[in-house]
Amino acid sequence: MSQPGTSFQSQIQRLYHRAKHNFQRRLVVLSGSQAWCCEQAISALDICCVNGKSHTYSLWIGDAPHLPSYADTITCVPASKAGQWLGREAHCLIINGWSGFDADAFGALSGTLQAGGLLLLLTPPLAQWSQLFDPEHKRVVVYPETPETVSGRYLKRLTHIIGQSTLLSRFEEHGNTFIQPETDTGGLHVNTQHAMGCKTSDQLTAVRAIQKVAQGHRRRPLVLTADRGRGKSAALGIAAASLMTEISCRIIVTAPSLSALDAVFKHAELHLENPNVHRGIITWQQSSLVFKAPDELAGKQEPCALLLVDEAAAIPASLLQKLLTTYSRIVFSSTIHGYEGTGQGFAVRFRKNLDEQTPQWRSLHCTTPIRWSDNDPVEHFTFQALMLDAEPVCANVVNRLDRQHWVYEKLNRDQLLDDDTLLNELFGLLVLAHYKTRPFDVRQLLDGSNIEVYAVRARGHVLATALVALEGNIDKGLQESIWRGERRVRGHLLPQSLSNHVGICESIGLTGARIIRIAVHPAAQRQGIGTALMDSIRQDLSNQEVDYLGSLFGATPELLTFWRHVGLKPVRVGLTREASSGTHSALLISAINAKGEKLVCKARQRFSSQFIHLLADGLRHLDADIVIPCLAELMTTNDRPSEAEISELAAYAQGQRLYESTIASIKRFVLCALSSGNNRLNATHQKLLVAKVLQGRSWSESANDSGLSGKKEADRQLRSALAALEKQVLVGSEQRHFK
Repeated sequence: MSQPGTSFQSQIQRLYHRAKHNFQRRLVVLSGSQAWCCEQAISALDICCVNGKSHTYSLWIGDAPHLPSYADTITCVPASKAGQWLGREAHCLIINGWSGFDADAFGALSGTLQAGGLLLLLTPPLAQWSQLFDPEHKRVVVYPETPETVSGRYLKRLTHIIGQSTLLSRFEEHGNTFIQPETDTGGLHVNTQHAMGCKTSDQLTAVRAIQKVAQGHRRRPLVLTADRGRGKSAALGIAAASLMTEISCRIIVTAPSLSALDAVFKHAELHLENPNVHRGIITWQQSSLVFKAPDELAGKQEPCALLLVDEAAAIPASLLQKLLTTYSRIVFSSTIHGYEGTGQGFAVRFRKNLDEQTPQWRSLHCTTPIRWSDNDPVEHFTFQALMLDAEPVCANVVNRLDRQHWVYEKLNRDQLLDDDTLLNELFGLLVLAHYKTRPFDVRQLLDGSNIEVYAVRARGHVLATALVALEGNIDKGLQESIWRGERRVRGHLLPQSLSNHVGICESIGLTGARIIRIAVHPAAQRQGIGTALMDSIRQDLSNQEVDYLGSLFGATPELLTFWRHVGLKPVRVGLTREASSGTHSALLISAINAKGEKLVCKARQRFSSQFIHLLADGLRHLDADIVIPCLAELMTTNDRPSEAEISELAAYAQGQRLYESTIASIKRFVLCALSSGNNRLNATHQKLLVAKVLQGRSWSESANDSGLSGKKEADRQLRSALAALEKQVLVGSEQRHFK
C-alpha cells in the first residue's frame, strides 16, 4: 500500500524509473469512472513521454479524451485496428477497458511495448466490471440474445487475477490504493553485441542454424521456436541478408500474412547495403528475398535456395506438410505462446511428419529475451490472464489412468471459472489440438450463451473435450430472406449455411448442434475415446430434442476420415480456399431424430446432384484426397455401367481406343465405382482419376498434379487405374473385360 499523502505522479515516476532500470515493462491498472481513469492516464503520459520529446511514442486503444499538446506522439486507434501497430514499438500503451476488453488486442499489443515502458489498463471498478455491459460482448452473443445477457464469467476471472496479482500496480478512484509488486526479480539488462549484429548468443546460434539449412545437406529442415521478444523473426531476416551477400540466391519467406513478416524484412534490409526495397520483396545485386502466400507455395514448386516459414503454428498442418514435401531446404519458425496460433500444438502435430519424411531435422529453441529482460512482469501477467501458457495434463499422468477411470460429462462453465486447473487443462488441450487459437477463444468458452462443454475426465484430469454450439430454431419470418442471402443473423452457422448454400430454407426452423472444437489428449488417442465422446454427446443432445449434429471446418483428409467415422456425412464443400488455412470448408451433418433424418436425406440428395458438376467447375482444383471421401456413399442417380460401356472401358484399358472416344463411359464408371466407397487405389491413381476424369483437366495438368512425366505416362497410368478399379468394384463376368 502507498504511504498517506504520496502523490499518484510520484509513484508513477518511481515505477517508471524502476522499469527503465530493470529493462522491464510495468503494468498499472486504473479502476474507477472512465473520466477519472483517463485523467490519471494522461497524468502518467506526462511522465512517460518525457515532456513530449518526439523520440517516444505512445499508443491509446479505445475511446480517448482530449489529449495534451504533445498528442502528435500518441496514436489513438480502436482495438479492431490493433493489428496495424504490430511490428512497431510503443513507449507507453494505454488500453481503455471502458471501450471493451479485447483480449486479442491486449495479447498482440503487449508485445509492442518496449522495455522501460508502462502499460496502463483502464477499467471500471473491479467489483462491478463483470456486471456491467462490455462492448466486447457483441462478439460473443448470438441471435436472438442481446449483449446485456452475456454471463460476464470471463471478466470475473480477469478481475480475480488482477486482484490477486503481485505483478502489477493498482490505483482505485475511491480509496486511491496503490499495490506495488513486492519484489523486483529483474536485473540491469546488458545488451551485448554478437557477430552479425545479433543481440544474444541464442539469436546468433539461430542465424547460423538457418544458414546451415541453406548451405548444408538437403532434407534437413530446422524448427525454430521461441516466445515473443526473443528475436526469432529478426534472426530469419539477418540470416537471409547474410546468405544474399555470400551467394547469389533467391530466398522465399512465407507466413499467414505479409504484415506478419515486417520484422523479417526490416532486419534483412538493415543488414544489406543499399538494397532495393518494395512491399514483400528485397533485392540486392543478384539475390532476392520474396514473400509468397502459403497456399501459393503449396500449389507448385517455386525455385529458391531456401524457404523460410514464419509463424508456422498459424498455418494448417496440411499446408506445412505440402511445403515439407515440396521444398528440400526449409526453416519452420513458430511462437510457442502466441496470440495467434501456438507453437505447442504445431510441435506435437508436426513432429510425426518431420520424423517420417526428414528424420534428420533439427529443433532449436531461443529462450533469452531481447526486447526486455527475464521475468518481465507484463509478459508473465499476459500469459496468465490470456491463458497463453495453458497446457494439458502431462502425458505421464495420462498413461497411468486406466479406462475404468474414464468419466463422460457435461461441464457447468461455473466449474471452469472456479477451478483454474480444470480450465487450464481443458483449454490447453484445445490449444494443442488446433492450429489457430486466440485469446478471444477463452472468452467464447466461458461466456458464449449457446456453448455446451463436454469432457472425458479420469481422476479429475481432462483426457478429451468438445465444444458444442446449439443453433437453429430461428424465427420462420426470416426463412425467405436467409435463403435468398439477403439476411444473416449472428451465429447459427449450420442452419444458415444449410439454408443459403445448400438451399434447404426450412433448415433454420430445426435445432442443430455444431461441434466447434474437439480434442483428445495425444497420450489417449487411438483408444476410441473420441468416438465414445461423440456417442455421449449425441445421446445428451437427443434428450434435449436436438434434430441434427454437424460440423463446419477446413477440410483435411484426417478430419474427413474422423467425422465420417463417427457418422457425419458431407453436404457441402466451399468453392474457394480460405486464405488463412489454404483449405476448402466442408459441412458435414448427421441425424439425431426423424426430423433430422429428413433434413440429412434432402441435403445429401442436393449435394450428390451438384458436387459432380462442381468438380468440373468451381471445385476443379479440389485435392483428390478431399474429393474421394466426399464421393464415398454419394447418392448418385447413375446405375451400374452397362455391358456395352464395360466393353468400351476394356478396349481403352487395353490400348484399343482413345480416351476422348470413351470419355462418357469412363466418367460414368468412375463415379459409380468411387461412390461405392470401396476403392483401394494408390495415391497416383486416385489423383489421376479425379483430375482427368472428374475435373476435366488437361493431360499436362493432370500429369503434373499426379507427379507423372507427361501425357504418355498419364494415359498409361489412367488405363492401369481403371483396370485396378474394375477389379475392386465389379463382380462376376464383368471382371473379365479388363484382362
